[in-house]
Amino acid sequence: MTKFWNSASGSLKFDPEALHEFLKENGFGVLKSGDLEGAIFIRVEGRIVKLVTNKEIRDFCWRYLGETHYFEDPEERKQVKNLFYREKSLFSFDNLILMPVMEINEILDTDETSYLFFKNCVLEVDMFGVEKLSYDEIKGHVFEKDIIPFEIETDDLMEQTGEFFSFIKDICSHENPSIAQSNLESIISMIGYLLHRYKDPSNTKAVVLMDPYRGEGANGSSGKSLLTKLFDKIRPTTYEDGKSFNAKDKFSLAQVDYNTRLLVIDDIPESFDFNRLFPLITERAVVERKYQNRYAIPFSRSPKIVITTNYVLEGADESSKRRKEEFIFSDIFKTSYTPEMKYGHLLFIDWDKTEWEKFYILMATFLWKYLLYQKIIPQKINAKERALKMQAHPKFIEFVNAQINPGVKYNKKEIYDQFYNQNSGVAKVELTTFRKWLKLFAEAYSFKFNESHSGNDNFFEYSLE
Repeated sequence: MTKFWNSASGSLKFDPEALHEFLKENGFGVLKSGDLEGAIFIRVEGRIVKLVTNKEIRDFCWRYLGETHYFEDPEERKQVKNLFYREKSLFSFDNLILMPVMEINEILDTDETSYLFFKNCVLEVDMFGVEKLSYDEIKGHVFEKDIIPFEIETDDLMEQTGEFFSFIKDICSHENPSIAQSNLESIISMIGYLLHRYKDPSNTKAVVLMDPYRGEGANGSSGKSLLTKLFDKIRPTTYEDGKSFNAKDKFSLAQVDYNTRLLVIDDIPESFDFNRLFPLITERAVVERKYQNRYAIPFSRSPKIVITTNYVLEGADESSKRRKEEFIFSDIFKTSYTPEMKYGHLLFIDWDKTEWEKFYILMATFLWKYLLYQKIIPQKINAKERALKMQAHPKFIEFVNAQINPGVKYNKKEIYDQFYNQNSGVAKVELTTFRKWLKLFAEAYSFKFNESHSGNDNFFEYSLE
């Protein structure tokens, strides 16, 4: 083992070049991977790759001096450790960036294949199904955080059973069985898309999980947060509080790292600006932490995005539509009837090994279904109708259904006055808000909203798209 200190000049000194050689011998280095921009420190042990910090590298060297290296002279040991304690600059970013560059051969997902890594095996998933492999049957490196701390024992790899599958079917339930089945296929494809580590530049979407409309504004407790808990059981996931998350803040991704596969922004407020997430959804992720160097995670490695909300996510333009896929939960779960009440215990927390194995196999089948579809299946329930009902007054919807006909041009101000003349008990909104309601109605029921003006008069017309 390389000794990274000497006293050749008569005084004890550390040798930076020897330190780097020592670190290389112990698997430490600077990651080089594809078009990664910036420096990430790693340690490679066999086929396992671990991200490490300056502090972790320094701690390793400190333990080596205190526990591993044999000093013939105890006084030398004391002097070396005292010098080490003072020479903190050795482990600054500017010095460690000079460590040897390490190229790894990571086992990556492709557009047709995905991998789930467990302690004792690897599940290889493609459109044909799920196959259990030993680590000896595949070549390449695996990041430590991608390994699920569980051992798969069963060989029945296509079974869809267990409490979590019951929960999934519950949140998809509908009085119409065909819609319930369609909902199930939709959420399976969304979960599979999110668990698939491959990122297709032509298919970049944030998945938006929404509460049902219950007639009294925004409501929670539908099971959204419970669903999002599945992600960090499978892939390295970072969770952000939507109420405090600010995409404009340069430190907004401070918790994200090169290992992060999914970013869950939970419970975003009504005022959230979805457009601010466009760069994160479709481009690289720039990570900046206070007092640390910033670096950019390339698009192919940046996390996929999950959003949960009680509100309508603003953004009806084509750019927004292309970048999101919405799923509205069923009305089965609420504050008065939770999953814990139905199942008699907490999902995930109160599971035994058998239930956990059912869950992991279920997730593998969801991946399989997504790779079979090669797309997210949109939910048939109308999210735009939900938005209309949450934002517009019920009397407005009744009025438009009764009074407005497609193919007829109407004066906005005259229709505005007519509505309030017929519904004097409804609190007045500004004409700009009334226009927004008219536009929401068009989106909810698949009309094209045409606007025009002549002099001081503004007109609108609904036409079939």
